[in-house]
Amino acid sequence: MKPPQPFAILVRSLTAALLACAGLGLAGCASTTAGGAVGAERKQLLLISSQQLNQLAAQSYTKLQAEATKKGTLNTDPALTRRVRAIAARIEPHTAVFRPDAPGWKWEVNVINSKELNAFCMPGGKIAFYSGLIKGLDLSDEEIAVVMGHEISHALREHSREQVSQAIAAQAAIGVGAALLGWGSSSADLANTAYDA
Repeated sequence: MKPPQPFAILVRSLTAALLACAGLGLAGCASTTAGGAVGAERKQLLLISSQQLNQLAAQSYTKLQAEATKKGTLNTDPALTRRVRAIAARIEPHTAVFRPDAPGWKWEVNVINSKELNAFCMPGGKIAFYSGLIKGLDLSDEEIAVVMGHEISHALREHSREQVSQAIAAQAAIGVGAALLGWGSSSADLANTAYDA
């Protein structure tokens, strides 16, 4: 029996690596939310725990608050802040329809004084509304609730956790491919080689 050709070895190695990554992906596919009232079910690649991501989100939110406080843009309109927090307080109990643990999250709601048309809800219930969205569009409480509900749904469905997991899987695949091809362990090495080709 003659020794295998280098290309055949490479193909077998890449196939094994891809199968390993696929196995990792299948092991990480899950759904952390119930179908809720709409019955929406889908599998997600989840390679990082909710607790880890919630901790990172809490740190990012604290940093955001500190920066906004330093700039003098955090909750500068007490009436608007109370209004947004009251809307959030009415929505929070209903999050149990999708995630039984969500009403117990450490919810935080703040308003940032900015002309930017933006709002978000980080993992674990960290909400920020920009005053420009509310004042610039003259939103009613119901319209604020719609925007807030949409943003909260991203946190409930763990879209950030899914995106982080996809990035982890991509980095792992690039690292395995780079190592197998002898391009070093850096994804930058792989990217540079790909652009040079």
